[in-house]
Amino acid sequence: MRFTKTLLCLILMVPLLIIFGCSNDRLPQEVTAEEKRLEIVLKENPTTGYSWTMDDFDRTVLQLEKDEYSASPTEGTVGSGGTHLYRFTGQKEDKITLTFRYYRNWEDKDTAIEVRDYSITVADDGMIQSVDVTSKE
Repeated sequence: MRFTKTLLCLILMVPLLIIFGCSNDRLPQEVTAEEKRLEIVLKENPTTGYSWTMDDFDRTVLQLEKDEYSASPTEGTVGSGGTHLYRFTGQKEDKITLTFRYYRNWEDKDTAIEVRDYSITVADDGMIQSVDVTSKE
């Protein structure tokens, strides 16, 4: 009896997972994309010496509009961090990868404790079509 109920639940859930849970249209949690604007907000704690840096990229595809760190409201508390905002505007059709590295800037970038690659597809009118992320720690 218990097996039958479990099997029935699975049979009913599969179509829902296919329709709602397997979409590539979902963005990574730290990404916002609306029309031509793309924002990536990364948690950062420069009090530890670590900060995000971005590798060079093709600025004819995406134009960097903002690159700024904002401390959390607990600023002044030892060890408190904040967020780093990167804002871009789509310029022309292409697929581009943005690479971000979290490391101490006085050390080699290969010492990064985290690397994130964002693969971004921009349409011919500059609209952001898709964003996928891979992260290496």
